[in-house]
Amino acid sequence: MLEGHPLLTVERETRLPLPTAFSSSAPGDIEREVEQSLKDGFRCFKIKVGKSADDDARRVKLIQRVIAGRATMRLDANRAYSETVACRFVMTLDPAGIELFEQPCPAEDWEANAKVASVSPVPVMLDEPICTLADVKRASAIANVGFCKLKLKRFGGLDLLREALDAVHEWGMEAVLGDGLSSEVGCWMEACIAHVTIRNTGEFNGFLKPNVRLFTEPLRFVAGELVLPSGFTPTIDADALAVHEITSERFMPTTAGWTARIS
Repeated sequence: MLEGHPLLTVERETRLPLPTAFSSSAPGDIEREVEQSLKDGFRCFKIKVGKSADDDARRVKLIQRVIAGRATMRLDANRAYSETVACRFVMTLDPAGIELFEQPCPAEDWEANAKVASVSPVPVMLDEPICTLADVKRASAIANVGFCKLKLKRFGGLDLLREALDAVHEWGMEAVLGDGLSSEVGCWMEACIAHVTIRNTGEFNGFLKPNVRLFTEPLRFVAGELVLPSGFTPTIDADALAVHEITSERFMPTTAGWTARIS
């Protein structure tokens, strides 16, 4: 951001769709939440599963029936299923309108996730295991792992993230980009990269969750989309940042290089 990295330049207004988290379980609540989310402009619903395969299956079917093809669904177990339970769950799925099934089993258990992918009627997406190019390549060799989820914080730089996104596509998969726990800074950077790399709904929606924003001109969110104006460059709100400050470091140039002063 300080160096004006070219990937952070948006030459024309860009609108990037975001998913909405889905929380309802009771039939009447599900119907109300679906209709309100559609009214708000969302066309992708993120549905958490992983507690009970049978209860999850019933809930997914009900949500799917209410959506009736008007939006897509992403199912996310967040590593909560065992291999056996995850396999039982996916065998209940009707793939209509379900885009992907995210991280069914623990991150380190590649074999379990591969087994689930082999019997799933919808593509599996790996999330937590994807931290390097080698992980992307390993995922590409697993049948029916159709997606990799990438986050800026895991790859440690804009160029490294762009390289990984390109590799996902080169090796025959789709990339989902975004961190639902990131600050406004991280979400903005991921959105800037997304508009030239990904072909689906981004998940850089962490900026919507805190009550306090870090930009003097907060990121715009309109009708289910993050809006990046042409030429938008954010400015940090120093007062908002100061409220959360614990320590600070000031880097000063010297004849021997840079030195840090901590306060």
